Amino acid sequence: MNKGEKKNKIFYGWLIVAGCFIIMGMSYGAINNCMGVFIKPVCADMGFSRAGMGLTQTILSASLMVMSLVSGRIFSRLDVTLALRISSIFMAGGYFCFSFARSLPMFYGAALVTGVAEGMITTVALSMLINNWFHTRRGFAVGLAFMGSGVGGMICNPLASQLIIHYGWRTAYQMLAVMIFLLVVPVCFFIIRTRPADKGLLPYGETGDEKEDLSQVEKQGVYYRHAVRTPQFWVICLCAALNTICTSGLMQNTAPHVSDVGYSPTFAASVASFGMGSLAIGKLVLGWLYDKLGAEKATIVSHTSAGVALAGALMAPAMPGIGLIVLGTGLGGAFGNVAHPIIAQIVYGNRDFGSILGMISAFANIGGMFCPVLVGGSYDVLHSYKPAFAAMIVLLCLITLAYMWAFRTQDKALEKRGFVVAREEKN
Repeated sequence: MNKGEKKNKIFYGWLIVAGCFIIMGMSYGAINNCMGVFIKPVCADMGFSRAGMGLTQTILSASLMVMSLVSGRIFSRLDVTLALRISSIFMAGGYFCFSFARSLPMFYGAALVTGVAEGMITTVALSMLINNWFHTRRGFAVGLAFMGSGVGGMICNPLASQLIIHYGWRTAYQMLAVMIFLLVVPVCFFIIRTRPADKGLLPYGETGDEKEDLSQVEKQGVYYRHAVRTPQFWVICLCAALNTICTSGLMQNTAPHVSDVGYSPTFAASVASFGMGSLAIGKLVLGWLYDKLGAEKATIVSHTSAGVALAGALMAPAMPGIGLIVLGTGLGGAFGNVAHPIIAQIVYGNRDFGSILGMISAFANIGGMFCPVLVGGSYDVLHSYKPAFAAMIVLLCLITLAYMWAFRTQDKALEKRGFVVAREEKN
């Protein structure tokens, strides 16, 4: 039994997971998932072009990408909890500044501040926290924590719409910012702790009887500077980008595609909403699958699920195809948030976990930045999303094979270059 569980009915690490759930819900869920809701009312009120206002999302995404690259190294010098406390205040403040914007440059400035702070408080930081607190059931914990982004999006999207309708877009920004401040800041100050030792506990899955030197566990794994010298590492990074294009390409275009094939806009929006609900559940299930099946099998399951969703999109307007979109989106769309931190830990260990995950996440964000351009460009030329969806199925098959090759040969590639591979036993 875990030492922490002897002292408390609930292991404190699960409170860390709950805090991460709230942070994801009020960052990705409230900020990123609600950006589109504001575009039309802001443009109508201020006279901005849709493209000009849309650049706000691009700046936010670019900021997230850059922070993914550097946050791992920042956390090697700055305590994660301290970084989260500072960033939570700036994230809420940056988002509040949207309500005062009178020109596009002011929107861009607010997006930059919000994006930098959000990049410091989300994927890499939360993955490091969970990695510290859980030595078993990591996948389930990651899936449960990152499930918050889907739940937050489901709640905050309609909430933001109603606030805009009844109070205007400026007040809507302010009220959401206050929610972010009241929920995220207290979590970062009063719940989040970087390591179990900060609470006098051991990580989940460790016992006092083992008397293991946990500092040595943190040092197990591959140095970042060694990992980047192998082709397998860059294959994993490239696959992260391509997977994001495949999964986001469907999720971002589900509603317009369903509408294009003959359904009403209301029904199309409902399909997209059910897809988000499926995604929230899929994150939890996929994390559990990584615990039970390991990296290779769980990755195959997730990519197969994404392929099922894309096949359903090709079958539309047939109703079974619509069902397959919703069903497959769950495990398939969950791969980006859930799988990357788990793969980084399983393949490379704990030693430079933050830096390695940061690079993989940065590539995933790059894929997200290019996705609308590639899929939208394909639609403009071919007047249908189906050719892009068909190409994504082929691409998913190639990505899966590439992942399998990287997983199976990474250690040999490191050892061939004379680098010592010392880590915990793989799942």
